Order: sequence, then C-alpha cells, then structure tokens
Amino acid sequence: MIHLIKHQYKNSPVPIMLVTLLAAVLFPIVVHLGPPVQGIPLGAILLPMFYVPLLAFILIDKVPALVAAALSPLLNFLISGNEQWSLVILLSLELMVFTLVISYLFSKKVPFWAVVPGILLAKVAGAGLILGFGLLPLPPVSYFIQSLYNGLPGILILLLLSYLFMEKAKKEHML
Repeated sequence: MIHLIKHQYKNSPVPIMLVTLLAAVLFPIVVHLGPPVQGIPLGAILLPMFYVPLLAFILIDKVPALVAAALSPLLNFLISGNEQWSLVILLSLELMVFTLVISYLFSKKVPFWAVVPGILLAKVAGAGLILGFGLLPLPPVSYFIQSLYNGLPGILILLLLSYLFMEKAKKEHML
C-alpha cells in the first residue's frame, strides 16, 4: 500500500498533494464537530491538525507533509469562518516546526518516538511566538504547559500512529 502511494506521488505529485491537503483541512473540522470535554475543545485534546502531516511524511514524502502543515490552518480557518487569525499563525508555525523536526529525526533513523521532540519543539515555538507577538491573552509558559497537558491524548495517538505506520513502512521496505 505505502509503495503504491509513493509510486503514485512520484508519477503525479499534484493530485496526491491536493488529497493530502484536503484531508489536512477536513479531518480537524470533523473532529471539532465533537463536543468539548470539560470546556476544552476536542481539537485541543486530540490535536487532529498534526495527524495528516505526520502520516503524509511517513506515507508519501516531506513536501506534501510540509504543504499540509503550512496551508491547512489557513484553509481550515477560512472554511470554518473563525476570526482568530492569531491561531492561524500559531498553528501554522507549530505544524511547520513539528513536520521539519520529525523529518529531520526520521532521516537520522530516530524511531517513532521522534513525535515527542517534534511536539515539544512545536509548542516551544508557539510559546515563543506568543512571547514575541502576544498572539494569545495568556503567558507563554501557561500556553506551553496547558497545550501539552490538554493535548496528551493527541500526543499518545500521534505516537501510536507513528509506530504503526512506520512499522508498516519498514515491512514494505519503504523506510
């Protein structure tokens, strides 16, 4: 399966990138249809915007993963009508940092747990953006701690997805 996806991408990259971007936009919207958990949006708990860039990197290539990471927050917010542009900037930065970190670590043969430093550095970058530009009305350290605490289920899901898909790719001799 992974071999077929990578082969299709090499032969015709644009349709694969468009499907990847579409998935990166629609999946978080579907997740956000679920009710908040104790006042916390389901997206902040499950971190759905990180899944598609991770899987796109493992299954396809770095370029579709980076395209999804860079553009999906903007498209998601334009479709949803959300007016919090500061979150678009914050999520775009975090997704790009996450994707670049896992790309680097996976290229160095770091196993599935590369997701952890990817998320940590993404959240550090987000906190730095808050510190530098005041994008959110909360202190950067509070943002960092809250986003990791609230997002722990999503981080665990990312670890599981990374493990499962990397094992599948290894079995198909693609990694």
